[in-house]
This record gives sequence, structure tokens and C-alpha cells, in this order.
Amino acid sequence: MLLLLPEEVDQRQVIEIHVPSTTKTMQRTTLAEVCWTRLITVSAGVKMYLAGTRVLFELPFHSESSQAH
Repeated sequence: MLLLLPEEVDQRQVIEIHVPSTTKTMQRTTLAEVCWTRLITVSAGVKMYLAGTRVLFELPFHSESSQAH
């Protein structure tokens, strides 16, 4: 997975990514390890970092409103 980040991350750093679903009742949480980073100059004074990651695992997360009580 490729990520475009506003700040530099370290190689082998683990990142937690939250991705909402289109139905808004379930969110997926992904843990990924950074394999490499590259500095990208977007414009004068604006720099971003492209990070190549390896997905460690994904966990579905159900919001409280979607759970039966």
C-alpha cells in the first residue's frame, strides 16, 4: 500500500490506518509497516513523503450504533 504523508516516517515504523465504509456502520482498521519512504516536492516550500508499506493485518470495527443491544 502506498501512502502520501505530510511528515517523514521511519522505516519499520508501524502505522494504524482507519478507513470508513460507505455505509458508515463499519470501519476497517489496518496496521501497516513502513518499508521505504521518498521525499516528494509538491511546490515551493511544500514537501510530502511517499511511503511504501506492507499490510500486517486488518481488523473490522463495528460502530456502537450498528451493534445489537
